[in-house]
Amino acid sequence: MSNLDIIGNGKAGRMFVAANVSAKILTVVGTAMTGLVVYNPTSSMKRLVFLSAGFSWTTVSPSACSIGLAISPTGVTAPSSLTVGGAVVASADGGNSTSVARAWDVATLGAACAAVRWFGGAQWITGGTGQFPYCMTDKIDGELGLMPGASIAFCMIGGTGPTGLASLSFVETDL
Repeated sequence: MSNLDIIGNGKAGRMFVAANVSAKILTVVGTAMTGLVVYNPTSSMKRLVFLSAGFSWTTVSPSACSIGLAISPTGVTAPSSLTVGGAVVASADGGNSTSVARAWDVATLGAACAAVRWFGGAQWITGGTGQFPYCMTDKIDGELGLMPGASIAFCMIGGTGPTGLASLSFVETDL
C-alpha cells in the first residue's frame, strides 16, 4: 500500500482517468502503438503517477496472449501519427479540472516502448476453446509514473492482439 493521499488529491483536482470509449486492438511493443496511449508533454512540469490500469475484452480472444503496460522514455521527438478516435482524458470525479496528459488510440512514439508490467492475459487450447477473463484490473498504486516527455501504452505479446477497452487512473504531481 502506497502513501498516496487519494482523497486529498481528489479534493485538489489532481486525479484523472484516461480511457478508450471504443474498442481497439493492442499491439506488441515498438514505436507504433495502438490501444490506449497516454503522453505527458515535455512542457507539463508534472509527473503522472498511475493508480490502476484496466482492460476489458470486447471480442473473444483469438489466441493466447499476455497484456501489459509499456513505457516510452522521455525524448526530444514528440509522438506523431496521432489518432484521438475514442481516447479521452477526464477528471476522475467529474469536476472541472483539466489534465496535462494527452490520450490517443494510435500513436507513433519518439522512442520505442519497453514492457514494464504484465498484468493479464488469455490462454488458448489448439482445436478447442480458449479461456480468458472478461476484464482485468491492475492496482498500480504509484509503482509506475511518467516524467514529462514520456509515454505509456497498453501492449501485448502472443498470437493475435486482443481487442477491447483500456483505462488508466492517475494523479498529477508537481515535479
